[in-house]
Amino acid sequence: MKKGEPRMETQESKFQFVERKSPEIMNALAEAPVYKKQGRVEARPATPGEEITTTLEGGAKETVNKAGEGDWIMTNPGGEQYIISEKKFLGRYEATDEEGVYAAKGYCRAVQNPFGKPIEIMASWGSPQTGDERCLIADTCDASGKVDGEPYLIDADAFAKTYKQVEAQG
Repeated sequence: MKKGEPRMETQESKFQFVERKSPEIMNALAEAPVYKKQGRVEARPATPGEEITTTLEGGAKETVNKAGEGDWIMTNPGGEQYIISEKKFLGRYEATDEEGVYAAKGYCRAVQNPFGKPIEIMASWGSPQTGDERCLIADTCDASGKVDGEPYLIDADAFAKTYKQVEAQG
């Protein structure tokens, strides 16, 4: 499989491939509740070319991504690591008085996985991302709820620990 190509569903595959920008998903996200990210994360500048495997708290491998120039490596309180661009990092987090610790300030809209089975999407970074039947499909947004148009998957337990529903502002 080449990078950027979805895995074809086979009898052995337990994931249903879903087009993350389908009208059904984008329309559902546009109407979904707005959530604010809570808590603190550890972060550090990435080394370009550094590869991070995002592994969920329960041990399931979610995705693999390679850092580019200016990217950051984030570590959530549960230990899940992922790569984020500097622009997104600066828009979603602010420094605290602890070195390497940042407070969340980002928003998203999110919907429960509507397919009733594990799904796979081709993530914006060009690698497959998988989620179980409980995962959420989310898209970052501003405080008013305007989405970015780059849906991603997030583990239901991680979401419950890090996001709180809020009213869209404006």
